[in-house]
Amino acid sequence: CIPWPCFELLGNEDPKICQHYVQAPNDVKVEFLNDSNSQSDTIIVSWKPSYYIAFLRGFQVSLQALGGTSIACQLFLFHRNLSLPTSHAQRVYKSDPFPGLSLGSQYAVTVMALPVPEEWESFYRSEIFSTRKNGFEQCKNWYPKHIEVQQEGTAITVTFNLAPPNLGIRSYFSLCYTNGRKKYTDIIPDLTTNKTHHSYQLSDLQEGTNYTCEEEVGNQEELVSLRKNRLTPPRLLICYSSHEGPAHVKAVMQLGVFIQQHMATQVCLDLWDSLSVAEEGSMAWHCRQIRESDFVLVMCSRGFNQRPKPEDDDGDEDQAYSSDAIIQLIGAEVGRAKAWGQDLSKYMAAIFEYSEETDIPTELRLISHYVLTSDLPLLFSHLHGVALHRPGAYLKIDHISEKGFAKVPAGAALQWAIYEAGMALEGKGQHSLE
Repeated sequence: CIPWPCFELLGNEDPKICQHYVQAPNDVKVEFLNDSNSQSDTIIVSWKPSYYIAFLRGFQVSLQALGGTSIACQLFLFHRNLSLPTSHAQRVYKSDPFPGLSLGSQYAVTVMALPVPEEWESFYRSEIFSTRKNGFEQCKNWYPKHIEVQQEGTAITVTFNLAPPNLGIRSYFSLCYTNGRKKYTDIIPDLTTNKTHHSYQLSDLQEGTNYTCEEEVGNQEELVSLRKNRLTPPRLLICYSSHEGPAHVKAVMQLGVFIQQHMATQVCLDLWDSLSVAEEGSMAWHCRQIRESDFVLVMCSRGFNQRPKPEDDDGDEDQAYSSDAIIQLIGAEVGRAKAWGQDLSKYMAAIFEYSEETDIPTELRLISHYVLTSDLPLLFSHLHGVALHRPGAYLKIDHISEKGFAKVPAGAALQWAIYEAGMALEGKGQHSLE
């Protein structure tokens, strides 16, 4: 699956022809075919070319299992003398079948326009999809996704969604434990009154005590901290540099999606509040969010050490300079808190796995820093004040573990975004060396 560069396909004929631009294909879709083998899936991929097709010479379609190393490729090349008119941009192209895909798995399919341009820009399009699940796997992997906890004094009412009828699950149980004490609750829902949700009560719990509760079937663990006021999720502001380009920004956004969906945290991201950022200005918006947030996570990257000049007129440079000023502001806050002996736990620094620890600015070395996604459990522990280890036991939440996070769609999207950002950064580095 090595991309075919322009000079490999056409350079021997006319080197000047490689001074072109080939844009990414459009409307990439995955279609499942009827497979005689009930233990696997078969797909075909369809797409449309972009309007930049004067120099188009074909496509390369690759399929890779998320988290795996095996890659299947198909190559589609046009005849040498074929020149496509603009009207062909509406033509739908289809791949040959990709058979034998494992059930209950997630795959990424990438359609790449050929020849690969000398300028490494957007010349491909990727989509993530999941194969179907058989009955056993579907039952084994099901867990309640919607859990609500209501508190009145020391009484807790828990409401959760029931399994689909086709899974045949008729009973559940809840396990809550704290300080070595365990409380089991057998649950047999009355399906005649409500077929979608069920509520049960936990009573005689101690105020001011943290309880960890599990609802089975599945491995979802819900942290319940009994306080006199109703619980609200912690508020997390994520700051980053846009200097690495759109792939890095997308990885940051997918991280925010994952944290908000699976780590019981309210995430604040300027990408999601562009109207307020435009009204207040980037610096004012970030200053307000820093004051109002419980935690601030700085996603460090190589761009922090490539600080742009403020006099540049380019809009991207202005944005990068603004993010640099915000990082300096956070660094000053950290230094001030350290000097006054105050708690530094509000601030955290992190890098994705394609970055280096040296990318963390010196002013942020005083605070906790993590490598994502391998340190997702530590980040969860920091946000919720939960100890991951205690004598004789440890807390494991499957969908935020190093290997388990990619099993949920938001985690798979985060994994793929980090992979793409790493590849884009590597391509940018190779291009700069040339």
